[in-house]
Amino acid sequence: MSLLTVKKFRWLASSTLIVLLASCGQSPTKVSVDGAWVRTPLPSKTTSAAYVKFKNHTNNAITLISADSDTIGAIEFHKSETEDGRHRMIKLDTLEIAAKDTLKLEPGGLHLMLFRIEEVEGDTHEIDFHAEGDLTFQATFEIRDEAPE
Repeated sequence: MSLLTVKKFRWLASSTLIVLLASCGQSPTKVSVDGAWVRTPLPSKTTSAAYVKFKNHTNNAITLISADSDTIGAIEFHKSETEDGRHRMIKLDTLEIAAKDTLKLEPGGLHLMLFRIEEVEGDTHEIDFHAEGDLTFQATFEIRDEAPE
């Protein structure tokens, strides 16, 4: 083999290896999470709310169907409403993140209700989210007295 042929072979082999390694990696992130936080529960209470921004990076809507955590007994999707001067919360079965869009869970609107919260050593709770189509992802929620800036 000539030196030129060996160089072409090495180039082709290394290019193929790069493509193969790139295709073996994890698929691109479908949902990213930003600003995830849990309001510090009131003294002697084990219920609180959590807030987050979900960014859907796909071309299809993503429907969240449940959430769970090892340190939280139950998690529900809720929406706050004020009607005729009365504030109420409505439990939702699902949350939808529109394609290529951001869904904000924030005080006074959509949020997570957390029940039977356990005390943790650190200042965070890990929450797993489950969506239609077997999509599951995890988010770390910082325990805070007020929203991050």
